[in-house]
Amino acid sequence: MPAMDSEGTLVFLQEFKKQHPDKHVVVVWDNAPCHRRKDMSKIEGLTLIHLPSYSPELNSAERFFEEIRRETTNRVFESIEKQEDLITKAIKKWGDDTKRLKQLIGYEWIKRQWEVVN
Repeated sequence: MPAMDSEGTLVFLQEFKKQHPDKHVVVVWDNAPCHRRKDMSKIEGLTLIHLPSYSPELNSAERFFEEIRRETTNRVFESIEKQEDLITKAIKKWGDDTKRLKQLIGYEWIKRQWEVVN
């Protein structure tokens, strides 16, 4: 994977879309500088929705990231590999407990909106 910049993000979106050629993909994300490249919106079958600035309450992933940071920050690691291992274990723990994950990121107002859409 390329760097986490607009070029790397464009490559990611293109590759992701190749993996899902028959689906319309909707990406909801923040206004990070790497998300603002104009030609990203020209990818066929892809809709980009940018959340307003300074609104982490609209981005349910922020709560997940906060939990991961809580488990992985303020530590000294012998190597980058040890740090990666701890982060991977923390993410896997949440992935293994989908009920807990849904409770963490499933804001009631989001659930109601999905019920309306579906």
